[in-house]
Amino acid sequence: MTAAVRDDQCATAVRKGRPRDARIDDQVTSAALEALAEGGFEGLCVEDVAQRAGVAKTTVYRRFPTRDDLIAGTLERLNDDLPSAPPPGPVRDRLVGLLSDIRRRTPGSVRGRILMHAAAAGQREPDLAELVQARVLAPRRRVIRDVIADAIASGEVRDDVDVDAVIPVLVGSMIYLGMWDMTSVAQDVTVESTVDTILRGMTPATDS
Repeated sequence: MTAAVRDDQCATAVRKGRPRDARIDDQVTSAALEALAEGGFEGLCVEDVAQRAGVAKTTVYRRFPTRDDLIAGTLERLNDDLPSAPPPGPVRDRLVGLLSDIRRRTPGSVRGRILMHAAAAGQREPDLAELVQARVLAPRRRVIRDVIADAIASGEVRDDVDVDAVIPVLVGSMIYLGMWDMTSVAQDVTVESTVDTILRGMTPATDS
């Protein structure tokens, strides 16, 4: 990664020690999640993470030899709540279930705040943007893609639909509604009505 993702102040050599304790791994990455949500990527320092986790700095480095490794490992924790594929059924019901979950996870959540920081930092740090895409966004995008692929296979959705273009429309609308859910304008728009509107442009034409 580039300079903003490095930590010159906290650099150190890799140390070997006793076998890793998964509980300490969780403590460290939980502390890093908290630090990222509060201060963003540029403000992340291994010393601060160690203090938050209540462990020695060497304990952090034993698990994550570089600051970049710590960031990568911490981003994996954002997949702790990765949604599973919705049960088989109509594409409308499956999309409503997935998108309702996205709308509920407002930018005020830890994951939401980290992704907001990532979007800002990613403008300056392409490597970070690619890492977030690969570690956090791609698994979620895959779940939606699979639902649409099933609908194409069943004939519910046209086979000429550009799935890569549809996914940002679906997800982006939920992020917008989640951000402004405190307003009557957003509250008047339901997930169901949004899905219905988008599906009208994706479903096969019916004979009149």
